[in-house]
Amino acid sequence: MTIQGTFTGPFETPAGVIRPTGAKLAIPTADFWYVEDGKIKEFNCYVGLSVMLAQLGVQPDFAAAVTAAP
Repeated sequence: MTIQGTFTGPFETPAGVIRPTGAKLAIPTADFWYVEDGKIKEFNCYVGLSVMLAQLGVQPDFAAAVTAAP
């Protein structure tokens, strides 16, 4: 499945708010439904986070992650 949309509102993160850019997004996802006795027991949706961040224009800071490692 793909979630499609346009980045039109602020995106709050632990580091602060990313301002909207108007970028078109197409983010891959995978949905898993666990059914037991004909009823939904559990539902999980996994989002392609690295794809989403790239489409938002957010680049990972690997140098800071390496420096912060214990």
